[in-house]
Amino acid sequence: MDYQTLNLLFRCNKEFNREKIRLQELSDTECMICSYIFSHEGCSQGDVSVALKTDKTTIGKALASLEKKNCVIRVQDEADKRIKRLSLTETGHEKVSELVDLHNHWLREIMTCLSEEEQQQFEDYCERLLAAAEKLTSNNRETTNEPRK
Repeated sequence: MDYQTLNLLFRCNKEFNREKIRLQELSDTECMICSYIFSHEGCSQGDVSVALKTDKTTIGKALASLEKKNCVIRVQDEADKRIKRLSLTETGHEKVSELVDLHNHWLREIMTCLSEEEQQQFEDYCERLLAAAEKLTSNNRETTNEPRK
């Protein structure tokens, strides 16, 4: 698969979801953060930053906005007072569950062109590609952080 095809697939998904995200009054970044928290209740800002491959400052600004919109709450971790655990409010949960349902609907619809076996293969391929991409990213990060000789 070439880059253009993959990019167009992502853009189609974004276009399909754009209006619903806008109606929920969330930015794309806020939507990604809420979706992550939806699946990883009690995570930290650092967890979100690593998972979404986005710097902590961007995550922090988006979380502040999400708190103002009454979508997210931060609670201090009992064991480590430096960490704040993230949870969705009822409002946040309602907004995100609708968007997750919309994404799942889109994915089910586009995958109807594949047989059940092909769908399973596609999911397996995506998991393998993600693992390879994360490994490459990690190796690249380690290489670029090495001191010059």
